[in-house]
Amino acid sequence: MAGPRPLPRPAQRRQPSPLAGEIVLPEKQPFAHVAVIGPGAIGLVLAVRIAHVAGGPKVTLIDYDAERAQRLSAGPVRLSSPSGDIEAGIPVRLVPDAPPDLVVLATKAHSARRAAEGAAGWIGDSPLVTIQNGLGVAAEVARVLPHATVITGVTYQAANLAGEGHVQHVACILTHVGYEGRGPDATVGKVADLLNAAGLPARTEADMTPVVWGKLLVNAAINPVAALAAVRNGEVAARPTLRAMARAVADEGQATAAAAGVALPYASAATAAIDTARATAENRCSMLQDLEAGRPTEIDYLSGAIVRVADEHGVPVPANRAVTALVRQVSAAALEGSS
Repeated sequence: MAGPRPLPRPAQRRQPSPLAGEIVLPEKQPFAHVAVIGPGAIGLVLAVRIAHVAGGPKVTLIDYDAERAQRLSAGPVRLSSPSGDIEAGIPVRLVPDAPPDLVVLATKAHSARRAAEGAAGWIGDSPLVTIQNGLGVAAEVARVLPHATVITGVTYQAANLAGEGHVQHVACILTHVGYEGRGPDATVGKVADLLNAAGLPARTEADMTPVVWGKLLVNAAINPVAALAAVRNGEVAARPTLRAMARAVADEGQATAAAAGVALPYASAATAAIDTARATAENRCSMLQDLEAGRPTEIDYLSGAIVRVADEHGVPVPANRAVTALVRQVSAAALEGSS
């Protein structure tokens, strides 16, 4: 889902408009082959956009489902957006045909570690970018892939699957890349260059920790509330009861961040969350889609993560504790019903 507008900052890299069609890379591309793990909404957006970079890398989409991989490979992957529709013929494999120079891990947070374990046999020392919601994913992946350079990515792209191999790119918003606890290096800069060339605005960060927490609190405020109420994001801002719950979750998250010594990228998490809900009013958040489809949710990496950190620091978080328990209960019932 999308997030708050970025804070003002001098432009570091060219950020072309995400227009349909071919986008030219501003300089020689250091990545000859990019593997995108995960054929979900964000994975498809990344794969199609990168495939449209003129002079850019070969793109392979990695799927764990052999039958689906065969179906996706048989036809072009389609992307629909307000700026136009594009498509790309992208090979979809269980394992890439050749070693990649860059890996983008675009699974859900709860699947990231398992996907990284599955990639351990072919990833080698290629840099890997994690693009997940929530807290702690990059650290989990780094433990599984000790020889890889794990870059943390936080994206505010909003996209929904319209069908197998067809993604609706709802909003094209900033992606942040870097490391948690230290500054970026040349590899991070090259990743940002590639995303920018693909029409996906990106910038490097001196420390990704505040950025990770900044999106965490916005997601935790919107996703569980929208999912439990079965509404689009805009209703979270428009309905007084839902808005109050979202604000309570965000306020508790901000208190938890303060106790953990994390400086957030905005003054008020509650305001950022409500502004984001309004800005992405028509988006059906990923957690709502997961509950409706009977899939596991990311609740343990969102509100559940806030609860864990809050407990370590003695911060009361009743709203986060409540939505975590409710989503787990509803999800368990949905999973049981789909089995």
